[in-house]
Amino acid sequence: MRARTSLVVPAILVNLSDYWASVNSAGNEVRQFNTLGDKQLNLMPWRFRNLYAVTLSNLTHAGAAVPKFPTIPRLSIVVPFRGDSDSFESTLISVLQHLPDACEVIVPHAGDYDDPFELADEVRFVETAASLTNQIGEAAAIARGRFVHILSDGYRATEDWTETAYDAFEQHDTGMVVPVVRRSLGDGIVHAGWTRARGTACDLIGAGSDRLAGKQLRSVEGSFLSASFWRRDLLRSLTGSFRGDDVIEASMVYSLLSRQSGWRCVCAPECTLEVAENTAGDDYPNQISRNHRRLQAIADHFGNGGWGKSFGRLVATCLTSGIGSAVARATAPLAARSVAANLHDQGVLRSDEQAETIRIPVTSHQPLRRAA
Repeated sequence: MRARTSLVVPAILVNLSDYWASVNSAGNEVRQFNTLGDKQLNLMPWRFRNLYAVTLSNLTHAGAAVPKFPTIPRLSIVVPFRGDSDSFESTLISVLQHLPDACEVIVPHAGDYDDPFELADEVRFVETAASLTNQIGEAAAIARGRFVHILSDGYRATEDWTETAYDAFEQHDTGMVVPVVRRSLGDGIVHAGWTRARGTACDLIGAGSDRLAGKQLRSVEGSFLSASFWRRDLLRSLTGSFRGDDVIEASMVYSLLSRQSGWRCVCAPECTLEVAENTAGDDYPNQISRNHRRLQAIADHFGNGGWGKSFGRLVATCLTSGIGSAVARATAPLAARSVAANLHDQGVLRSDEQAETIRIPVTSHQPLRRAA
C-alpha cells in the first residue's frame, strides 16, 4: 500500500488506541507517508482537496488528540440553474471564490446542466422541475444549513458578504434578510428589497441612491427570492404556498405570508451583492410596470383593496409610472380571484413555533472532546 499518500479517518472511532497502534506499527512507512502526503496535499488545487482527508502529519501533530470530523453546515447557498450557462457559472464561481466556512452549495436544475467542470465534490446537484419556486423548494428540502441563501443567475457574491446576514438572524423573529444589490462595489444601489408605496404595489428600496437612509431600512417589507437569506424551516413551510413562477409575484407572496405569520424582514446594509447588466435584477422596474394588476391584487390579498381604492391608485400611479400602469393597478380587483386561487396560506411556520437553540453557559475553559 505504498502508493497511498493519505489516510481517511473512519466516521466513528470506537477505540482510538487501536487506531494509533495500527499507525505506529507501520514503522518507517509512517515517515514516508508523512512526507509524500503533505507534499501531494499542498500541490493539489484547492477545489480538488478532500476536506475530510487527514494526513498522518495532521494526526501526529502535537496537541491534535482527536481528528476533525465533518460538521453540519451553518448556511446552505442555493444557486439555481435557469438555462443561461454563462450567467449561472459567473454566479457559481463568485460563490466558490468567496465561500464562507461551514457552508454547502446546492445547485437545482431541470436536468439540463451536465457539470462540465466536475464540481460534484464541492457542489450538491439536484434535478428538479424548471420552475424557480420548485427549484428553491427542492433545494430547501435537502438543505442541511440552519439558514438558506438564494443567489440566482447574474448575481455575484463578494468577500465576507454573509457575515452581517448572520448578525441579523440573531433576533429570534427575523425570518428573512435582504442584501444590498449594486452593479459593482461603490456604484449605486439596484435594489435592497421592496415595499408597498402610494404610487406602486412593489417599490424597489434604495434604487438609484448611493446609500440607505434609516427610513428606507425600516420600510423594507420583503426580499426578492433571487437574492435573499431565509431561515430554512420558514422557507420549507412556504414551499407550495404559491403556484406560479414569476419571481416578483412569488417574492411578494413569500414575504407577506411570512410577515402575516409574525416574522420580520431585515435589511443588512453591509451585505453586498453585485448584479451584471441585463439580468432580471436589473429589469425589475419594467417587470413591475408590466404586471401591476396582479402585483396589486397580491398586495390587496394581504391588506385593504377593492374598487373603493381604485380612483386614488389611478391618480397616484399616473404621477409616478404613467397611465398604463395606473389603469392596470386601478383594475387590480379583476385579478383578485385568479391570485387567490394560486395562493395557499395554510401551514406556514409561525415565529413563535420555531425550534430555538438554547445556549448552555460554559464554566470551564478546558477544550471539549467530541464523544465517539
